[in-house]
Order: sequence, then C-alpha cells, then structure tokens
Amino acid sequence: MTAPSYTDEHLSSIWKKCLEELKNQISPIEFDSFIEPINLEDIYGGVAYLTVPSEFYIQQIEKKYFAAIKNVLMECTKSYLSLQFYEKEKYSKVRSEKTKSVNFDSHLNKQYTFDSFIVGNNNRMACAAAIAISESPGTAYNPFFIYGQSGLGKTHLMHAIGNKILENDPTKKVLYVTSETFTNEFVDAITHKTNEEFRNKYRNIDVLLVDDIQFLSKMERTQEEFFYTFNALYDAKHQIVISCDSPLSKIEILEERLRTRFAWGLIADVQAPDYETKVAILNRKAEEKAIDVDNEILDYIASYTGDNIRELEGVINHLSMALHQGQEIDLNLAKEALKHISDDNLHELTEGVIIDSVSRFFGISVEDLLSKKRNKELVFPRQIAMYLCRTLLDMSFPNIGKAFNGKDHSTVMYAVEQISNHIEVNSELQKTVDELKKFISSGSPIANSVKAQA
Repeated sequence: MTAPSYTDEHLSSIWKKCLEELKNQISPIEFDSFIEPINLEDIYGGVAYLTVPSEFYIQQIEKKYFAAIKNVLMECTKSYLSLQFYEKEKYSKVRSEKTKSVNFDSHLNKQYTFDSFIVGNNNRMACAAAIAISESPGTAYNPFFIYGQSGLGKTHLMHAIGNKILENDPTKKVLYVTSETFTNEFVDAITHKTNEEFRNKYRNIDVLLVDDIQFLSKMERTQEEFFYTFNALYDAKHQIVISCDSPLSKIEILEERLRTRFAWGLIADVQAPDYETKVAILNRKAEEKAIDVDNEILDYIASYTGDNIRELEGVINHLSMALHQGQEIDLNLAKEALKHISDDNLHELTEGVIIDSVSRFFGISVEDLLSKKRNKELVFPRQIAMYLCRTLLDMSFPNIGKAFNGKDHSTVMYAVEQISNHIEVNSELQKTVDELKKFISSGSPIANSVKAQA
C-alpha cells in the first residue's frame, strides 16, 4: 500500500489539531516549555518526523510526553505511526538522505508483501523469521539464509522483507539482486575499471537481499568480492538476506569461508505446500483476479498440481482469461488449464487412482471395495470413493456405476447424497475426506489414518 503524501499545508493543519488536543492533556507551563517548540516536519511510510530545538528536548519528550504525542497524531491521521525526533539543524541532512533513499532503486516488487503471502506448515518458521527481520533489520537473525526448491515462495519473502523495512523507514537503502546480477555488475566493473563505484554501491546500503546464491558457486573472483561485501555489511550491522535452492552443505564449489559466514545467523527452509496451503493459495489468487471459483474446482486443481506455487497462479490466470472471453469456469475448463503444466508435475487423476487410493487409505483390497459385500467397513469406503469420483472427476452416475463393477446409477446417487449430507454436519467425516484428497494428491501412503464413520 502506498504511503499517504502530505503537503506542508496538510502537515501544518494536522499539527495544529494535535497541539489543541495536547493543550487539554498537559499543564500550561509544560506545554509552553516542551510541546510548543515541536514542529511536525513530515509523515512518510508510517513514521512521523518531528523537530525540536536541542537534544535536551528529545530526552524530556521521550521521557514524559512521547505516548501522548503519538496517540494524538494517530488519532488525527487515523493511521498507526512511529515517531522520530531530530534537532532542527540536523533534520535537513536527514531529509536529504530520505529523499536520496526514496529515489534509490531497490528493485523490489511492491506486490510481494507479507499480507499477500500465504502462511502454512511448509513455511511458517521462515515467514516468522522474515517478519522479525523486517521489524529489526541488522539485529534479528543476521544473516538470514533461506533455502528451498524453485517456486515455493523464497523470492516473495525476500521482497516482503524489503518492502516492510521501507514501509517502516523510507530512509533505508534496500537492494534486491540476483546473484547473476551481482556477477554481471562485478564483471562490468572489472571491464570498465569502475571497481570503486561497484564497492560503494554494495557496501553502503542498509539491507542486501541476494537471490539464488547457488549461481556463485563456480565464480571464484565473484565469490571473493561477495565475501568482502558480506564482511563490510555484517561489521556495520546491516542486514543480509540470502536465498538458495538447496541447503548450504549441498552447494558445490562454495568457498568454506562463505559457507561459514552464511551459517552465522539463521537458516530456514521453505518446503512444498501441503494440500490445505495449496487450496488457500488458489483462493487468494482467485480473489486477486476477482473471479469466483467453486470449492470442488479448487480441490481438483490442488489435487492435480505439483509443488510449484507458480503453477497454481498460472492455472488461475488461465481461468481468469477464459472467463473474460465469455467461458464458464467449470471442471472442464480447469482440466484444460492443467494441460499446460508439464507432465512431470501433473498428477493424472482417474477413477482407478481414486479407487486404489481409497482402498489403501482404509486398508482394504480393491476387490472388496468393488464387490457386492455390504459389510459396514466396506460400504463406507465405497461410498467415499463414489463421492470423490463425482466431485473430483465430475463423472456421471452411470459411469461411476460402471467403474464399480456395474453398480446401478441409483445406488451411486444414494452414496454421493449420503456423503454430501453427512459432511455438512460431521466434522470428522470432513477431515477424513480432506485427508483422502491430500493422500490422492501426494500419491504416498498415510499410515494409521483415522476413519470417521458416517
């Protein structure tokens, strides 16, 4: 979200209202001595910048009046603010640095924020660490090394850190680069004899975010330059965030001194999203595109896609484009969207896969599941399997009957209706169905699954 822009006239009006309110809270002598000399210079990025005649005023204000000033400012602006006090004569330098920082190209994607990041069991620790870093850069977890396969959200977290830091303090110099960009700029500096400019750029910033550090592994001279850049920033207590597609121990030809330094702070991994997280991501992406997608379709997409979050976004983009072209968002359209995903990442789902998965999940044989036996321990899994064939594959009742050794379509209709009705009132059954969907999606056994009885 873009920070509000305040004109001098607006700032003057805000501060006048604040002074009127503070007059009612503070004795006249104290007000005239310590509040009247304060001036509101600027509000930017969630920070109110105020000036006073001398350092003495700052000490007294922070000791006795800080909370009162902060409260009236937030009330007048209707926004949460932090306060920073400066001596009047020193603020001009701060303003100059702030302007310079605002014009500094951080290479951040403003859409990648913590608000737009879906937190799940696969990334909870990494996200918590990223938030802590953004609130206290250079002191909490420095350096921060985050690793995981491509497409799982590492880059999103890095941009979110940078965006939050700038939101809290726009005077900070934050720079996001890939290791490839760092390498190319270093080579260019050597070629054009601009090494000093290169070093000044990278060693005089507050936060350095370097993506895909694994590409430095075969660049000996670049590794050496990065080593000295790392040391300069670390010694100055400036924040360093590094991402990689594999753990430190798996990066080949990485200098040991770099490997050691990367491990000084915190190491966290981002894993593949589980079924619930994939559904949550799909929901969020659909909301962002302002399209309405049925839960059954979202379940289907989550079941058929692999681990890469970008694939999920790609499917939603396909649905959005089709909707704008006048098509209806249904299961067939979802299937068409999934065809664009690599066969290596797409889990083909058929009635045979569902029947096999349900039988393994409940610990019974496929033959028994498809038989005419009416034992309770067989009827319930059979009804679940029919329900999943209907909801995940949109199969007709007669075709489901054929898949279950020629069951009559009325039997299938009854089974699907039974499970549908019970799911609405039985949370344990809902949990069982969700577990089965995850099981089908992963293709791996779930030991000792709890079976909810309808």
